[in-house]
Amino acid sequence: MSHFAPRAPSRPLLAALLALTAVLVPQAPARAEPGIRILNSLRADELAFNALTTNRESLAALSSQPLHTRTFASDPRLKHTLEHPAARNVMTYLAQCALPPHASVKWASRAGETFVFEGELGLCSEWEYNQPSPSCLRYVTACLLARNNAFGRRVMVSMRGEDPSEPLRFNPSGAPKEWSPMFLPCQTREAGLQAECGWLGESVGTCSAGEMVTVAAGAPEPTTCTGRMGSIQGDRVLRVCEDTKGCAWKDRLADTDGNACGGIAPSVQFECPRSGRYSVMSAPFNREARPGSWAAPVATPGRYPAAPFGAYTFREGAFYGNMFDPKGLTVEVLLNLDNFQPTLRNLRFKGVIHENVHACHGRDWVDGDSHLRSRICANPSISGDRIEEGCMAHAAGPCESGSFSAQPARCHVNDGPLVEGDGDFESCMDARGYMQTEPITVFLRTPCEALSPKSQTTCGMTCDFSKFPFKCSDSCTLQKSPGQCLTTKACLDNPASCPAQ
Repeated sequence: MSHFAPRAPSRPLLAALLALTAVLVPQAPARAEPGIRILNSLRADELAFNALTTNRESLAALSSQPLHTRTFASDPRLKHTLEHPAARNVMTYLAQCALPPHASVKWASRAGETFVFEGELGLCSEWEYNQPSPSCLRYVTACLLARNNAFGRRVMVSMRGEDPSEPLRFNPSGAPKEWSPMFLPCQTREAGLQAECGWLGESVGTCSAGEMVTVAAGAPEPTTCTGRMGSIQGDRVLRVCEDTKGCAWKDRLADTDGNACGGIAPSVQFECPRSGRYSVMSAPFNREARPGSWAAPVATPGRYPAAPFGAYTFREGAFYGNMFDPKGLTVEVLLNLDNFQPTLRNLRFKGVIHENVHACHGRDWVDGDSHLRSRICANPSISGDRIEEGCMAHAAGPCESGSFSAQPARCHVNDGPLVEGDGDFESCMDARGYMQTEPITVFLRTPCEALSPKSQTTCGMTCDFSKFPFKCSDSCTLQKSPGQCLTTKACLDNPASCPAQ
């Protein structure tokens, strides 16, 4: 897209009307960030194919009695299950999701080695002493899926949800409004710089206090109106904040919906704050625009990007269902009790391990269904048997309306009523149209964290604007911006094919 592209004739009038609305209805500032912070680092192949949760007998044993040391010592269906290394790893995450911090499960291998699986979140604390309820098992299922990582990377996520019987479960502070909705989709027709919704956290930059910094995405260098700083696809606006977690419009360092050289590609200058750090946010000018636009800002002087955005603001999607129902299992992992080598038994496997486990994606993914499959599917080898694609859950489509998916929105509630603005999906349907309760919504600092390391870079021009004439060179090791991570490789390779065009 050219940075001198003309604006739509209705844009100035629309911006004026919406700016007036923003003044008349001020937004409350963001406070604490809700949710449960925890590592997403459970390998997809281990969660999909292990002798603990991919075995009918062990599932029947787990779901009918306490998650306790005595259970694993006495029940023959579980006694040797954890000899499988993948099962031990899953048990580590299962105990963390289900049990409270004071609880643990101990298990001794046949070789005499003792393993201890500690509780952490307490999403199913009743399981410590009793048979777990279906509601309990659904929370643990969603937690395990939320912590599933196809690439084996250690990524911190924010898990959000609500349990009316335990309001503090996902909201430890108890505040009724814990996070500004500025990063959630707009619920009304809004646009421009002052709209407090639809923003995407870009990255954090560093600079020397007092110096003038230029941040631009596809605009010319401002002093010469030559060259091009950064890149952009579609019509987006920028907001610069001192707080690394972003800010409301009234607290901004600077913002822009165009550049001084003419055109709508954004560029803005500001004085580096005393902290020497700043964050950049971007949004479509028209918040009703369908996903597909993106900005890849650059900044000079200083370093940008220097760090990921400082808050968990990107809503990846939601996970829900019950993976502990033995009847829903479509393939089994069996252990040879002589050598503890795993083998596979095909029950009715057609690519999804558990029939009653589901995932939906946030609206901003340009190809959300493909993203879900990369997140929850694996291609493991079990005793020489290669599984081309084994998915932990059904990819149910979009959680919310406004995406490019042809499937209907799966969740009836985009922000549960217990905490305003935390963005938890509730009342979600599976692909068959049945209501599934106890979903967990996952928020990331940046959508790039959900991609494989190889997919986090792109090709483009990098320039040194500290001297004139500018020195530019092509590179295929450029770090993708969050917006670029949301789109497809075909779109990045050929912007004319992007949905935003």
